[in-house]
Amino acid sequence: MTTADAREGRSTVARLSDLAARAGVGAGVTVLVSVLPVVGLLAPAVGAGVASWTDESEAPRGPRIGAATGALVALLSLPVTFFAVWVAAAVSPAATVGVLALTLFGAAYVVGSGALGGYLADRIAAERDASNERADREVPQTPLQRLKHRYVEGELSDAEFERRLDRLLAADRQGDRAESRSRPESTDSLAREPERER
Repeated sequence: MTTADAREGRSTVARLSDLAARAGVGAGVTVLVSVLPVVGLLAPAVGAGVASWTDESEAPRGPRIGAATGALVALLSLPVTFFAVWVAAAVSPAATVGVLALTLFGAAYVVGSGALGGYLADRIAAERDASNERADREVPQTPLQRLKHRYVEGELSDAEFERRLDRLLAADRQGDRAESRSRPESTDSLAREPERER
């Protein structure tokens, strides 16, 4: 059991049933996408990517979900495989060997591309989360910018935002008044100093 699963308090049965459910979703998407003309070749990767994308586990397990999706798709195609082997056996032993070789290659392709699709979905999700964390860390510096940021994030209601904005602007105006009062005094004192020197 991984540490993330232990933290979540999940048993082995719960983890396996969740993995099977994700693989089922991926297999369904794979079957739906496989009927499309060109995209059908990438169906296992697309199905596994969707299954991995919907996974809510803390630990990234896209390749496992993808491989399970590919294995489930390969299992679902077994009736077609048995029928093809039966027809090939009626033709010749060489045809039977050829069908079995193609079946093994197809199963390896489906499982491998499913694992790749799950891995890529995990990478994309990790990069998205990292960029969201970077954006959250870049908090504006001035009080007005922080207030606007909190309002945009939905932390403040309209009334609360306006009340705090009025308070900030009033404090800013008072600061400007105090600064303008201190300026004439400082210029007057500078003007008086040369008079003293005389």
